[in-house]
Amino acid sequence: MKLSSKLHVVAVYDNVVSRAEQAAREMNARVIGGVAALADRANVHALLLLDTGWQGSAILHLLSDRRKPILLAARTEGTLSELQQWHDRALSSGVTIMPAFPRRCTPASNRLQELMATQLGRPLRAEIAISPASLQAVPFATESDCGGQAPPPQDPLLEWSDWCHYLFRAVPQQVTRRADGQGLRFDFPPSALSRSPLDVRVAELSLGPTPPVADRPTLDEVHVTCERGQARLLGPATIEWTADGQQQSEELTAERTETEVLLDHFCRRVVGGLIPVATLEDLMRANASIAVS
Repeated sequence: MKLSSKLHVVAVYDNVVSRAEQAAREMNARVIGGVAALADRANVHALLLLDTGWQGSAILHLLSDRRKPILLAARTEGTLSELQQWHDRALSSGVTIMPAFPRRCTPASNRLQELMATQLGRPLRAEIAISPASLQAVPFATESDCGGQAPPPQDPLLEWSDWCHYLFRAVPQQVTRRADGQGLRFDFPPSALSRSPLDVRVAELSLGPTPPVADRPTLDEVHVTCERGQARLLGPATIEWTADGQQQSEELTAERTETEVLLDHFCRRVVGGLIPVATLEDLMRANASIAVS
């Protein structure tokens, strides 16, 4: 796990003691014997939740009572009512609880936002082919988390649902599931600048294999149609785009990773910055969008 220079891990807890000890050695931190004991330490100013373990959603309830900022990188099974309760509590106390949505922060996603502002215009349609590899990806996982001990990955439909909300800056007015259960279609309302109420914007998500590229593993593939051009995102660091008769392909491997960006944004909120970040409300919206029959 790459850590921001603004962040220093001082204490670690894990249900598996050997995992906690290895992580503590890697980050020169102390192993703490319980979640509450860790959260109550005076030198712990923020919390990074990687795995809820056997405690499930109860651990977020416990941590939110401490009124310390939380980066929620763990898969949570909390109900919508529980998430709403935690969100309301965070708002009333002015504490950040930030769900980790890495796909918002990939180099390719950031570049797409720049291109929409300068070259491509507003998004009209998105088609997302989700690779089977996404079903196993675990954000923030360290080498010591491997070997069958890694926490469960986020639901890729959940993360891509949030990505679509973020892309269109809206929530869908209709969600339909594919007959085979392997995908979703989101119908978003027309943008505020649209001239017709019929200008519905669409995102389609499909779970299934994507064609391999050279010697690289299969990657999630995104096609976005905009007002003045198109873009294709292949994995987190490749984007191809066409606008005004010109076609470009960019490899963004030298840019900061999505993990580094998430940690940087979280740290800036911890010290009082006003940078916009995801909230539990975004998590609730994403959950609601994929909870279709």
